[in-house]
Amino acid sequence: MFMKLFVLFFLLGSWLVAFETTNIQLLYSNDFKGNSFIYDTKDGRKTTLTFEHFRTFSYGDLYMFVDAMKGEKFNGTEQEVYTEISPRLSFSKMTGKTFSFGIIKDVFIATQLNYGEGYGAYLGGFGVDIDIPGFVSINLNAYYKSENIESDTYQISPAYKTKDYYHVHFEGYMDLTSRDFNTHNQLLYDITSFVSSKEHIYLGTEWIYYKYNNNGSKSLTNTFQAMFKYEF
Repeated sequence: MFMKLFVLFFLLGSWLVAFETTNIQLLYSNDFKGNSFIYDTKDGRKTTLTFEHFRTFSYGDLYMFVDAMKGEKFNGTEQEVYTEISPRLSFSKMTGKTFSFGIIKDVFIATQLNYGEGYGAYLGGFGVDIDIPGFVSINLNAYYKSENIESDTYQISPAYKTKDYYHVHFEGYMDLTSRDFNTHNQLLYDITSFVSSKEHIYLGTEWIYYKYNNNGSKSLTNTFQAMFKYEF
């Protein structure tokens, strides 16, 4: 049943587009030297090419990304693709009534599909958009998470993007479950005016912090990546 609803939400997000933005990111670090089977590599080196997309439509919004990663992991895998697709349905848009109060801009039915090599997870729950001065966007989603490699759990996922200050902004997200904590945070400088581009081009860095602790098993990743971002 959940999968049918997810497919419906995804199809809705493919039509009736009101706003959309897409970017491609290239990231590199030689410091993936932790012991996490998710992020770290044997020699610490990893290159990631990311396709990221966000759109709003008549009944909600849709966020997705695809990571294509190159670097030899502990299991011998040298290349890997991972994707997340996150459609949400807006209560305000679906009902025609205002679900806004205080700093809450809107309330959503939130879903997510995660897929990678040998891995799959389905998430369902609720989300809110939050209005705070200094930020372009802040949202908070709370999910029930079912995956194929571990027991079901919850996931709390805030995400944010600040306004530009002297061509600089921050953006990122966090995922918190009963067994791990994962956060990616980017500091980006807009160099568009220096290269006379019609599209936005950014240079910066991404900080990844991932901590896993479950049934006596522990792992940690804590590293920075150099980053190039082209937004169109």
